[in-house]
Amino acid sequence: MKRGRGRHRLLAGLSALLMASAGWAQGTGAGGSEPVAPAHAEEADLLRADGWRLVIQAPEPLDRLLREYLDIARFQREAAEPGALPISRAELRRLVVSAPEQARGLIDAEGYFGARITTRVHDEVPGQPIEVTLTVEPGELTQVSRVQFVFEGELDARLEAGEAAAQTLVDGLSAQWGLPVGAVFRQVDWTAAKNAALARLRADGYPTAVWSGTSSTVDATTRQARLFMVADSGPAFAFGDIRIEGLDRQPASAIVNTAPFRPGDPYSEKQLLDWQERIQKLNLFESIFVSTDLDPAHAKAAPVLVQVREQQMQAATTGVGVSSDTGPRVSAEYLHRNLFGLDWQAKAAVRLGRNDRAGSLDFTSHPWEGRRRGLVSTQATRIVEDDQAVTLSARARVGLLREGERLERTDYIEVQNASVTADGGAKVSEASAYSATVQWIYRDVDSRTLPTRGSTTLAQLTAGRSYSALEEKGFFGRAYVRSTWYWPLPANWYATVRGEAGQVFAREAVSIPDTLLFRAGGDESVRGYAYRSLGVITDGVVTGGRVMFTSSVEVARPILARLPALWGALFLDVGDAAASADKLDPKVGYGVGVRFRSPVGPLKLDIARGQQLQDWRIHFSVGISL
Repeated sequence: MKRGRGRHRLLAGLSALLMASAGWAQGTGAGGSEPVAPAHAEEADLLRADGWRLVIQAPEPLDRLLREYLDIARFQREAAEPGALPISRAELRRLVVSAPEQARGLIDAEGYFGARITTRVHDEVPGQPIEVTLTVEPGELTQVSRVQFVFEGELDARLEAGEAAAQTLVDGLSAQWGLPVGAVFRQVDWTAAKNAALARLRADGYPTAVWSGTSSTVDATTRQARLFMVADSGPAFAFGDIRIEGLDRQPASAIVNTAPFRPGDPYSEKQLLDWQERIQKLNLFESIFVSTDLDPAHAKAAPVLVQVREQQMQAATTGVGVSSDTGPRVSAEYLHRNLFGLDWQAKAAVRLGRNDRAGSLDFTSHPWEGRRRGLVSTQATRIVEDDQAVTLSARARVGLLREGERLERTDYIEVQNASVTADGGAKVSEASAYSATVQWIYRDVDSRTLPTRGSTTLAQLTAGRSYSALEEKGFFGRAYVRSTWYWPLPANWYATVRGEAGQVFAREAVSIPDTLLFRAGGDESVRGYAYRSLGVITDGVVTGGRVMFTSSVEVARPILARLPALWGALFLDVGDAAASADKLDPKVGYGVGVRFRSPVGPLKLDIARGQQLQDWRIHFSVGISL
């Protein structure tokens, strides 16, 4: 097959050369044109941009490909530029002769093996430019007819021994192979498929794996390609001891206890990368670099090196901000990364806004064994509702956090108090509660700050007992869930769908702290309605309801190609909060918005119309929420 193709290309090149020589050296054209000036005349031997042109006859996208990468097409583009030098006739002849071979290489790479390529030079006619025509008849695309893997090294030995993990790895390589049977064979895809397969082999326990050999055999007659790959896995690696460099004031346990593996576990590049990310999230170190010694002599216990640079022990920050929900605000925060050397972080924060004021003190342990962390926190808030009613709340919480790959669980006990006071000073509600809560957060998204694919879910189950001077005390239960899904759509559109629901279970006469009840409305709820404005009306004041649901559908896409971070959006929100399910009256909000996808999260500006209010409202916020 290869020898036949070589003869074909040689004959094509010779015929093009003879054609060019016959037409130009003798200076005659097919239509009997006047002879050109003698070859020794310098002016006649040079052609300016208007003295010749290239015509490519090929279907898209091959036409665009050839115009972009053929040498003769490049010369044509350059000749049209200001100040460009003319091209000699000898150089043009060389370009014409080489064009078919260049075109064949480009077209073969796109899967059109055995394409018919011809060139034709229209002889000079007085007053007309020389016309070079390149014609391509690509024929059918070449498809993969066979894929065969052969493994050498320790992976082969483990396959022979019937090890399930080795067979799973090989099955995964075959299933995710980028050029399966029936796929169009393109050179770029062939290279990408080999690189991806080798990268997975190296990432899943065989970091020194190499290709012993690869080949692709193409039959241009039948338009079929057979692929054959031999991979030498080398030895299977396992994690060894962990060594840490750069520690001064922070404990080594903060790093070791976050490791997703133990010495002796099979090597995994993904686990190393995930571990490095977890260490970064501890907020203890400025830089982290995790590496493994991949010397085959240490394959059974490859030592792991963690190099860190600690952050300053203490930090203080201030900030200003504004939100359509709570108005303008200033904030201050103080952080100590190892309080009294007890391996706990402490953070004190104050937020002062026109309608929202809060203070908090949080203590979080460094990671314990089993990727657990202790939590202790207190918080007090004051929220002015619609410039009239005031909600005061305070809580104290003790809990345990368990971190997983995608699932995070927090168990905590809590004591809290909340009161709602009307504009005239009358108490609308006041209650305290002791409760225990289990919270799950599940994240499976392509980016935590700017997700476009995947989902997040937050779910809570609470049980407790409430106490109140205004109403009865008693036991209660509470359930809450919020899920968000992200999907890429055709034509560069992206969809976001959110659902949220909650309910408190208790006798009607039992008083529940307002902070455990539900309200709707605002930036991350039902746009078109004020923040926390949808709930139960009590004595002319909005209070929390025992039942709530909201949902939202949004589609967005980039507005301008030159500003890919600036998106436009359309959205529809529905939801309400009420005293019971039969009293829910879903409110509808819809509108348009813009999104600026900054590195810290999306900046959102929305104009929403509340259907029941028959009015428009502006919403703006930064970041995403679960």
